[in-house]
This record gives sequence, structure tokens and C-alpha cells, in this order.
Amino acid sequence: MMKARKGGIAFLTSYVSKTRTYMQQTSAQMSTAAPNNGLLRKHLDRLQSSPNQTLLLDGGTGEELFLRGVKDDRKIWSATAILNEEYHGILEEVHKSFIDAGSQAITTNSYGITPGVGFTNGDEVKRLVGISGEIARRTATDEALVLGSLGPQVESYRPDLIMKHDEGVKTYQYPIEGLCPFVDIYLAETMSVLEEAFQVVDALSTFYQTQNQGEHAKHPLLISFTLRSDGKVRSGESVSEVIPLLIQRAYEKKVELIGVLFNCCEPEAITKALQEIRSCSDIHHHLYHPPLLSKRCTTTSLSEQIPTSQPPKIFLGAYANRLTPVHEEWTLESSDEAQAMREDLLPDEYWKEFVDRWHGNKDDGVAAGISNISLIGGCCGIGPSHISFLSSKLNNSNNNNNNNKME
Repeated sequence: MMKARKGGIAFLTSYVSKTRTYMQQTSAQMSTAAPNNGLLRKHLDRLQSSPNQTLLLDGGTGEELFLRGVKDDRKIWSATAILNEEYHGILEEVHKSFIDAGSQAITTNSYGITPGVGFTNGDEVKRLVGISGEIARRTATDEALVLGSLGPQVESYRPDLIMKHDEGVKTYQYPIEGLCPFVDIYLAETMSVLEEAFQVVDALSTFYQTQNQGEHAKHPLLISFTLRSDGKVRSGESVSEVIPLLIQRAYEKKVELIGVLFNCCEPEAITKALQEIRSCSDIHHHLYHPPLLSKRCTTTSLSEQIPTSQPPKIFLGAYANRLTPVHEEWTLESSDEAQAMREDLLPDEYWKEFVDRWHGNKDDGVAAGISNISLIGGCCGIGPSHISFLSSKLNNSNNNNNNNKME
């Protein structure tokens, strides 16, 4: 196991007894909480039916917690809202604010519960992510899906610092198990290199193989990559190469990969990544809703690796952040204060300059309709006001497209 961040264990010890007490007090609620498989399949069927359909995700939970009074602890970031019971109500309020704004899925506040900030005890990780899952599940009721966040286990944005493969696979199984009773979908987010995503796929596969038959539902998986400013994964890998290799790995490991997304990076970088996907027709047969325009490109072929007449298909998605560009050597430990926010991504600007063009079925020769993305939301700094604006615009867009078809 990797070495804990200096002072991490001592810092966390004071919270352990409170956490255990909370888990005992909420055991009755936890036993009745359950994923909503009917709602999940309804949304998936709806998304498959038309490129106009979308699943609206939430925004950045961590930054919203800090705006509402949770202490921005630079040692453990948003995990403060899980460790400290007095913040649980605020976390519920944040989840509810996104649902009220139109989010059809909320994300557990489990991203920061990792060895990289001192959570090196696997059982304690399961316990803590379980709290995040229970809070999200309780808040979602039957209104929204719950996505179980699986963040980088060491540092965000740092492909050079990820764990060795076997260690990463073992470590990811703890949050996977802790979240399992509460979530509808696992969301591995802010992956900075394909190998990091492979670790999640292998961990989920191993987890299901080691469970008794029927003991746990086999939740599907979303994987989201963070990008450099040039539209490549932080490792320098091309998205057109990463996607087919990831689909192949999930197929081999019998993991239901339902989508690939891009998050926690500048929206301009996401536009570049989607333009690359648009220009690479070799992977379009793996997309439920391929871009309108494309051309042939050279990429990894899956026809031989996956011998089936109906190859696996995925949705595409995006949820950008509002942060100023993050330095390639950034670490949470070395950051004295929160990353500055951009002033040019107000709700209407996020929609007009980016989301509308990522999702629309029109072509203006720049970026409109570049991928027909189905999963849309926001990351750090994208708040309920952004989600509310997106909700109204996406509803109008869907209605207009449906009316045009009827005519």
C-alpha cells in the first residue's frame, strides 16, 4: 500500500469513532436503501432511442459544499463533508439543489476518500464511501439516479503518480464494495491515463467474480477522462485510441461499460477531443449516436478482438469544470488555496459556447453537433444555476427536434 500523506492518519483518527457511531445510527436507513434499476433501464432505453435524448448530470459537489460553509481542507478536500457529521445536512442540501435544478443523476461525495490523502485502511474506506452512498441514495429517492464516484487513488491530473496495476486493482475494490448497495452506476472520473481506467475495469470485474452469485447487482460503468488543453488525455494518449482499447478491455472482463466521458478540464479541451472523435469513423460503430460528419482514420480495430455481429456500444458525455488551467505538476498537498475560477463560464455562456455545440444536430463548420453527446453536466465550479439553465435549454432543444420530426 502506498505511503499516506504526511499527517493524514493522525488527522483522520479523531473522526473514526464519530463515523462508526453514525453508521450504527443509520443502519436501518441503509438496509432499506436500494438502487433503482427500473429508472436506470428506463433512462438507458430513452437515450438509445434518439440522439436528441440526454441524461442531465449534476455539477461540482465539492465546490458547492465549500460555498455553503463546509471547510475547504486542503488535506482531504470534499471528504470533510463525510468525516464531519455536522456537514451531512449540507451535503444533502447540495444533492437536493442539483435535483431541483433538473439533474437526473447525482454523484456520491466519495471522490476524495482515497489513499492519496491518508485513507489507507480498506475497511474504513468502505465505511466512509458507504456514508456518501447512503446520503446520496436517501436524497435521490425515486427522482434521480445515483452515480458512485471512483476518483484517482493518488492524485488528480497526474498520470505519472498512479499506482502499479495490481495495487490499483486491489485498492479500487474497497470503494466499489462500499458504494455497491447504494448506486445505480459506477462513475470512474478524472482518469488521467488509460492504465488508470484499466485498473477500475479490472477491479470491478474481480469484485463481481469474488461475490456470491446474486449477492450484488452488477452495476454498469461510466469512465471519464480529464484532458490536456490540446484535447488529449493527460498522459498524452489520443482519445480515438483510448476509447476502442477501453471498450475491448471491458468486453474481455465482462464489465458493462455504457459510456465514456470527459471531465474536470477546460470545455475548450473537450471540444477538441470531440472533434477528434468526429473525424475518426473507425470507432463510430461503437457509438450509439455517431457524429453526423466523419472521415476514415487509423485506430485500433476491434473487429478481431470482439468477434460479434453486434459490437458493444457506448454513449459519449462531457462535464467540464470552471477552473483556470491546472498546471501539469499540480498536487492537492502542494496547493495552498483553491484553484481560481474563470469569469467567462456563466450558465448562458457554458450552454451557448459549448454544450449546445457538443449536443446539437446542426453543423456550422466549427463544433456544432460534433458528437451528439448524451450525458451532460458539470464539474468543479459548475453549480445548480448552470444545471438549471442547461435543463431548460435541453428540454427546449428536445421539444424543437421532436416537432421538426413530426412536421
